[in-house]
Amino acid sequence: MTERTVVASGVRMFVREKGVGDPVVLLHGFPQTGACWGAVAERLAKRYRVIVPDLPGFGRSGAPPRYEAEAVAGVLATFLDELGASTATIVGHDWGGSLAFALALAHPKRVSNLVVLNAPFRKLDLKRGFHFLAFNVPFVPELAFRLAGDRLVTFMLRAGAAREDVFDEETTRPYREAFADPANVRSALAYYRTITRKIIARRLRPGRRGSTSRTPRRIEAPTLLVWGMRDPVLPESILAGIESDIPQARAVRLPNCGHFVPEECPEDTAGAIESFLTSG
Repeated sequence: MTERTVVASGVRMFVREKGVGDPVVLLHGFPQTGACWGAVAERLAKRYRVIVPDLPGFGRSGAPPRYEAEAVAGVLATFLDELGASTATIVGHDWGGSLAFALALAHPKRVSNLVVLNAPFRKLDLKRGFHFLAFNVPFVPELAFRLAGDRLVTFMLRAGAAREDVFDEETTRPYREAFADPANVRSALAYYRTITRKIIARRLRPGRRGSTSRTPRRIEAPTLLVWGMRDPVLPESILAGIESDIPQARAVRLPNCGHFVPEECPEDTAGAIESFLTSG
């Protein structure tokens, strides 16, 4: 894949590209970089122009000015313009999936098709996703990454996977190298702290007096959900909630896959995306 850096809304974005055709943008999650899409991107690039950035604040990309999902989605919308791909199929996993949802809501004309792999939408079980709360403890997560970053990154990948053997020394190297940089650690924690505090504040202030109820915006783009069914953090109930919120969504369930779908099940993932895009 070719590599370059572009600037979007003042944020330096590192991006990999391969192939020609309609643009397909692949957004990664935590604790990873765009490198996680390698096998999926290779297959899709035979038919599409595949664009794989490091998310703002991850890998070799610069930090965004704000970490709210809608603000980062604005950076991604500008990023698409910079690449001449103002309308694209957006594929996201984990944090990339959450940002893909945000992009489809805030900038619907930019998203021709939406594909999300194991990412929450409007609902999150903080009891299962205990790391959301753990990352809000002051100073401790930063210290853990500084003292045991290599082991911590590998542990998180293997703990969320059904196929732990996927995450060997070679596969985990780019992620361990990325999170050796304190700036990447700060950004990753800022994403988690921003969303967790928003969730907690919303739960502490339900139905405030004088508040006006608004109908939530809906995802309008054709949507595919690809779900690893052995995900210890995002169970099938999260998927069922998304299917309820997005009635037009199709779902592909992968029974032998954990949280890290792009690397645990790359052929199934790429095949599901191809079938979705070619079936109309």
